Order: sequence, then C-alpha cells, then structure tokens
Amino acid sequence: MSEKRPAPLIGITCEAISNRSDFADYDLLCDHRYAAAVKDAGGHPVLLPIAHQRAVLHRYLEGIDGLVIVGGDDVDPKLYGETPERSTHIIFPKRTAFESWLYKAGKRRQLPILGICYGMQLINALEGGTLHQHLPDKREGGQVDHHKRRKRTQHVVHLLPGTRLKQIVRVSHALVATQHHQAVRDLAPGFASAAVADDGIIEAIEHPGSPEILAVQWHPERMPQSVVTRRLFRTFVRTCARYRDRREA
Repeated sequence: MSEKRPAPLIGITCEAISNRSDFADYDLLCDHRYAAAVKDAGGHPVLLPIAHQRAVLHRYLEGIDGLVIVGGDDVDPKLYGETPERSTHIIFPKRTAFESWLYKAGKRRQLPILGICYGMQLINALEGGTLHQHLPDKREGGQVDHHKRRKRTQHVVHLLPGTRLKQIVRVSHALVATQHHQAVRDLAPGFASAAVADDGIIEAIEHPGSPEILAVQWHPERMPQSVVTRRLFRTFVRTCARYRDRREA
C-alpha cells in the first residue's frame, strides 16, 4: 500500500496593522477563515510574515506549494500611473513590496497563486492593468452595493462561459461575500474576466496562458459552506499538490 502524501503547504500572506502612520511598529493579522478554507480543502496553511531579505524570500518559495494573497487596504495607484484620490487608503508599502516579489517570483516558477480582493487588484496592477479607485464615483445606476459603508455585504456574480473559473465552480451565478470599494478598471494584458457583477464590475480574473493564476474580487473564505468556495479551494489545493509532485519528481 502506497504511503499517503502529506498535504501541500499553502503560503498565506498577512495584513499589517499599526497605530502609527509611519508603521515603525506594526502587527501582522490574518483572518482565520483563510487558513480554515485551505485546511478544509485538504491543504496545510502556513502564514508568511512580511520579509525582505532575499534569502528568506527564496526560502519561502522553496517551502510552499501554493500562494494565497489575501485582502487588505488599497493598492498604491503609483503602480498604474495615477495619484491617490481622497478615498484611497494605501496599504502598508512594505506589504506591497513583499507580495509583489512573491507574485513575480512565484509566477516564474509556475507556482499556483490565488488572489482574493486586494490580492486580485494587486495582480491586475502588477500585470499592467488599472483600478477604479472608488466605485461609487465610477458606476452608473448603482444597482450593486460592493461595500455597504464598510459593512460586510453580499451580491450576485455571474460566471462567464468558457472560463476556467466556471469550469471549476460549475455554476452560472452565485451569491458571494463582498467588501471592496475599488475594482479592476482596465484588465491587465493577457488576462481575461472570469466573473462580473450585475453592474458590469469585474469580479474575477484569470490568465489563459497561466492556468495556475486565478483571482477573485469577493471573499470566498467568508462563506465556507458555499459550493463555490468549496470547489474553488479544493481545485486550488489539488493544483498545489500537482505542483509539489512536479517539484519533487
């Protein structure tokens, strides 16, 4: 009888919070539901503290079989050639630098990467796309509330035909948990929209040429019983297991 393989190690990034505007001191925070979603899907979650030493960064990538870039504050508009609007609350810059390195280096390794909320926005910006800095100022009609005055809310997303995401979740539409006031405006070159809200806002992106990269604007970890959440994370963990097997072969 063959020995059961250990669960793939899934690196999960953390938010940085501080009472100081200069972030001279800060704490790392990660919603436990990210780790729970990975664990429930058969993966082994590992939190990745912000680091900048090249040896540490390389060790992170050598040790993990997949990467989840979690939600947070706003992507710095400098990444897509704009200045911050009044409503933009830029995330801790050292976190952005850390995750940017992980994403770029992980992509070169064909590491499975899942972006969630801010994680999706960061991927789009790093790849040459742009963002709406404040949705209430950009939308017409306003029939979808993506943020609800910083309270958690839900809305329907439509999975687009022919996309990898729809093949994964196997539904045409789904109710999702959402909390974002920014969103993709111009898709990064090479990427495709995989889901949209009723108002046309892009809710998921994927890259046909890089199937290991997938990102969603909503928070699947907040609805653990959703069939969309379960299928999304199970597929991601299986992709990570295949990556591990190739790496160890």
